[in-house]
Amino acid sequence: MISFPIPSKHPGGKTQAGFTLLELLAVILIIGIIISLASFSIGQNASRIVQDEAERLHGLIRLAGEEAVLQGRELVLEFDYDRYRFLEQGKEGWLPVEGDKMLRERALPEAVELELLLEGGETSFEDKENLPRIFILSSGELTPFDITLKADEGEEYLLQGLINGKLVLTRTEDDDESY
Repeated sequence: MISFPIPSKHPGGKTQAGFTLLELLAVILIIGIIISLASFSIGQNASRIVQDEAERLHGLIRLAGEEAVLQGRELVLEFDYDRYRFLEQGKEGWLPVEGDKMLRERALPEAVELELLLEGGETSFEDKENLPRIFILSSGELTPFDITLKADEGEEYLLQGLINGKLVLTRTEDDDESY
């Protein structure tokens, strides 16, 4: 059985339907406070998002390097301005890695901007047929690179890869914080 509230009657005989102006203002004020706290919280997390993405990319390249050596696979990390993915050498050329949850294609978070230097030279994401690639070889070598990940607030992380396969992740604003 469904019951509905019975409207109360004021002394003048009129029924009260709706909210008072004071009640509406209180609700609007509460909503405004919640929205401002949420937007402040999101702004604070942009630097954390950049740090997480830099650490994720560092770990994935390290993992890909170890898998390349242990399994005798030739891998490539291909970048676009908003995503990156791993490819492996197949009979028909470089094909996306399939069946590996760790080396799957990943989108960069919107708050993160990526800059990539390969072997000391600038790269471009304009030519979609020839996107920039880091080669991760079964010999343990990789293409020398500098990847800068940054947010609008200026939080920056630099991930450097050396030809011998060594990776160095640093926070560029505080050079002595290395991972």
